[in-house]
Order: sequence, then structure tokens, then C-alpha cells
Amino acid sequence: MHMARTKSGIPGVDEIIGGGFPEGTCCLVTGTAGSGRTIFGVQFLYNGITEFAENGVYVSLENRPKDLRYEMLNFGWDLKKMEDQNKMAIVDIGFARDHNKSSEKYTLTMGSRLNVSALSVHIFEVCKEVKAKRVVIDSLPSLQLRLKNITEMRRATSLLCDLLLEIGRTSLMITETAVPQPLSRYGFEEHITRGVIVMQSIPQNGELKRTIQVLKMLGTRHSTRMYPMEITGQGIVVNSLL
Repeated sequence: MHMARTKSGIPGVDEIIGGGFPEGTCCLVTGTAGSGRTIFGVQFLYNGITEFAENGVYVSLENRPKDLRYEMLNFGWDLKKMEDQNKMAIVDIGFARDHNKSSEKYTLTMGSRLNVSALSVHIFEVCKEVKAKRVVIDSLPSLQLRLKNITEMRRATSLLCDLLLEIGRTSLMITETAVPQPLSRYGFEEHITRGVIVMQSIPQNGELKRTIQVLKMLGTRHSTRMYPMEITGQGIVVNSLL
């Protein structure tokens, strides 16, 4: 049976997930600090625009958008140009900057409590405005730390994932690993999403070796091997031939 695919735009990734993400799926990208999770998300959006004419939305829960734009220029990715052409939107939630007025076009200030419904509606409206086919949310712990307990955290994350599935955008939700949980901060995120990609920076012979592994991808055959990856001047490259 033919399956519609969303090409990742990241060299080597589509080869290990059966030709691309199942269209409209919601996947978790998790890993250790410095493993390249944010780069993975932005590359997915930027190359989606430039290579496949699929617009995107980046929901920034931690980084200041201006810092993100500056850092991504290191890879030749001019996010501001994509925004000016209405092909990309950066949604600034700015939990850490609630008391500072944002000059960003797409801003949602929530105060001390997380309103998942308001956040979901805002993401949906921005997706419609820029005709986005791809969404990246970076990163989940910033949402979860605004909630009282793990029950609220699971409910909020589940509602957000359900929205992304409902509106049919192919989306990535970024999180981090944390002891004692091996895959995510709270240990439930990998069960809510339909795919799980793990990125690691592993000390080896006095340097860090970066790896990537697909642990889950519902609806498609995929490799479960751990592959070496590099962060180059053009972004992430996965050696999927090994």
C-alpha cells in the first residue's frame, strides 16, 4: 500500500525510516545535551521549504528567536529570509521572558500557568497563516516545568500531540534525556508520540561521537541500528550506509 511521506531533508535519515516520515505523524526527537536536536528540527523545516516547497512553523519555548536566527546562519540557513517570504514562522512563547515585551510577529505570553488550549489554537492559526506542512516544538521540558505534577504534564503533552495529529502536519517534538529516564525527561513522552528518534553525544577516545537511532516509527518499517552522524557546515549528515 502506498504511503504518503514527508522527506526529512536531512542526509541519511530517510534511508533509515523507509523513505521519509509518514505524512501527518508526530515524532519525538530526544537526546543528550549537544547532540544536535535543535539543529535537526531547524534543518527539517528549512530544507522542507527549500527542497520540497513545504512551509514550516518553529515553536520556540526556550531560545530567543533572534539567537536562533543568528546561530543557524552558521549552516547557511537564513531563517529571516524564509519568514519575510511567509514560508516560515517562528512562534515565540517566551516563558523565561514573560516580563519582557517581545517584538516578534508571532508571540504568545501565558504568564505563570500553561494554557495548552490557547497554545494549541495559536499554533493552528499560525500554521494556517503560513500554510505550514511541518511543525517543530522546541522543547517540551519548558512546557512541562510550568505544570504542577506529572499527571498534568502527561495530559498537556498528549493534548498537544493530539492537536498536531488532528491538523495533519508532520511534526517533531523535541525533548531531552534525564536520569533515571533513558529516553525522555519524565518517561512518558515516548509513549505518546508515534515515532522516537534518539540522538546522543558519547565520549569516546577523548572526543564526543554523535549517534542517531530510530527506536519507534509507527506505520513504516525502519532500521533500529545506531548510526554515526556529524554536524557539518551544511547541517546534520547521517552515515546510513554502515
